[in-house]
Amino acid sequence: ISGQGKGFDVDLIKLISDAVNIPVIASSGAGVPDHFSDVFTKTNASAALAAGIFHRKEVPIQSVKEHLLKEGIEV
Repeated sequence: ISGQGKGFDVDLIKLISDAVNIPVIASSGAGVPDHFSDVFTKTNASAALAAGIFHRKEVPIQSVKEHLLKEGIEV
């Protein structure tokens, strides 16, 4: 949910990514590395983005990359 760090709106992203034939970028809501792996394993999103958690230095970008690789998700 936007800006709250409670995770991406996986249900909405899944609905959209299943309905279209163009890349979908999941945006807004990420607060922890698990939120990124959730959106990639539960939807057909092509990419995910976040800004606030990185700008505020709540989560290092490298930790998200390492988490995704550990989960078998290509970075």
